[in-house]
Amino acid sequence: MRIARVLRHGFILVVLAILTGSAFVLIETFCQGPVRPDKYVHVVVDRGMTFSQIAARFEEAGLVRNGLVFKALGRALRIDRRAKAGRYRFQPTVSMANILRALYRGATFRDQVVIPPGRRLDEIARILARAAAVDSTQFVSLARDSAFVVSLGVPSKSADGFLLPETYDIEWREEAPSVLERMVKSFFKVFDDSMLARAREVGLTVNQAVTLASIIEKEAYLESEKPVISAVFHNRLRLGMKLQADPTVRYALGKWKGRVLYSDLKVASPFNTYMFHGLPPRPICNPGRASIRASLYPREGSRDLFFVAQGDGSHFFSERGIDHEQAKARYKARLDSIATAAMADSTFAASLADSMRARYVADSIKAAGQ
Repeated sequence: MRIARVLRHGFILVVLAILTGSAFVLIETFCQGPVRPDKYVHVVVDRGMTFSQIAARFEEAGLVRNGLVFKALGRALRIDRRAKAGRYRFQPTVSMANILRALYRGATFRDQVVIPPGRRLDEIARILARAAAVDSTQFVSLARDSAFVVSLGVPSKSADGFLLPETYDIEWREEAPSVLERMVKSFFKVFDDSMLARAREVGLTVNQAVTLASIIEKEAYLESEKPVISAVFHNRLRLGMKLQADPTVRYALGKWKGRVLYSDLKVASPFNTYMFHGLPPRPICNPGRASIRASLYPREGSRDLFFVAQGDGSHFFSERGIDHEQAKARYKARLDSIATAAMADSTFAASLADSMRARYVADSIKAAGQ
């Protein structure tokens, strides 16, 4: 009798297992969304959504064919109470079981967001909003909230300059405080104790070092020139000369495009290094690793005080004003040749000549101020 009962119970369990498996096969066959050519399908589950709304969203995305069955399974497995908000990414052929498993585990997709070196706070906010729907208004507001910034260990009134440019895995609609905290932590992993000690050696605070790095970032096009440009600025600071860096004027004016005019150089702002000696009060952008390092390790032995653009991204460096003037003359001659070519019906050449001439004017003013 006992053996017969055990066999009967075993038979029932086997039958139930077969029926359950068959049910899932049928569900996957008749309730899974149609095959589509898309590589991936993204579905956003917002905070506060009911499971019925979640099911409807997956049905609209074409990943689930029968929302009623999806809801029934979710409720039977109690996933309806534990589904996590976020952005999910699936292949078009994903099974319903895998969708439910992802919702249960909160296996949301993190966007890889690239923050390039030299971007300002407002630019980073726009990148994050566009790529991962981070609240850009809250991001900028918090980054300028001195109390919040100090709580992150930033020695400035703003986090601008201390948001390390690199690639971040960002949750869809991740909270701004979380993103800011991670970016600042990444900065201090780079600007570690050894960097702090080096800053003290060269007579700079952390804020001053990062501010100088931000100017180098905006002035240099070639990575190899960053230590050389750094040396020019270190030398000018040591001698009490004004830095006269064009990017600081643009920052003071909020003028990111077009020519820097003579009148622009007279803007009464502590960021205007044509008007005031020393470094600006805080960074003008978020410098990359190479610029941060260059600010602390200028080229050894360099006595250069001037540099002028050569039109190809590189600069000519000089210690004496007379050499600087000769370099400018060569640059002007190149401008004139481009202008001549522009007159022969070349819109591009005209535009290039205009931009180079603007730089020439700024370099002339810089030399005249010595």
